[in-house]
Amino acid sequence: MNTNNKSNPFNEKEVKWDELAAIGILRDELAASGELETLLKGEKTGVLSLQLILLGVDVEMDATLQLVGNEDEPVLEIIGINANS
Repeated sequence: MNTNNKSNPFNEKEVKWDELAAIGILRDELAASGELETLLKGEKTGVLSLQLILLGVDVEMDATLQLVGNEDEPVLEIIGINANS
């Protein structure tokens, strides 16, 4: 899989994977699920079950992820899914 081709607006090397891993989002898991390529295209992923560590609190949630542009680097948006929708 070529994750740094010209059809992707985001370069995999620009993503701060160490910071994302610290909250529980792992590059290898995204690649294994087939969602890494979706992220690098700037598209929303399918719904993922996440187990995050935010400010020392374990959070389980279903969400989609999307990389959005920033002046210096891509930023990962976590869009929670409302179970009542």
